[in-house]
Amino acid sequence: MTLETVLIFCIIGCILILLLKQYQKIQGVMLSIAVCIIVFLTVMPEIRRIFDTAQNIYARSNLDISYFGMLCKAVGIACLSQIGTDICRDCGENAIGTAVELCGRVMLVLLALPLFLTLAETVLEMMQ
Repeated sequence: MTLETVLIFCIIGCILILLLKQYQKIQGVMLSIAVCIIVFLTVMPEIRRIFDTAQNIYARSNLDISYFGMLCKAVGIACLSQIGTDICRDCGENAIGTAVELCGRVMLVLLALPLFLTLAETVLEMMQ
């Protein structure tokens, strides 16, 4: 699907959501979530191509491949937590949106913890 098609789909979705929210707020929110899921599923093959290409480039380097996995997970966590936060805030639930955002940040720190530990060990070895 092209960018233009996704853009038109999203604009039509937004117009329908605005119309629905006037009468049935819950159905408007459900349609918003459905549009997000459809766009996400539409973009997934392209995201996969990007990651496959990056993995091929990364595999040719002499770097540890586990770092590439961390990078992919970090991008996924950031994207999903942003979408979740935005959906919660669109529903008028700012506190829940902030909680989703906090959860994403904590998950990113936990994901990066082994990298920080490796870096700290390397620095300590160099200091000795």
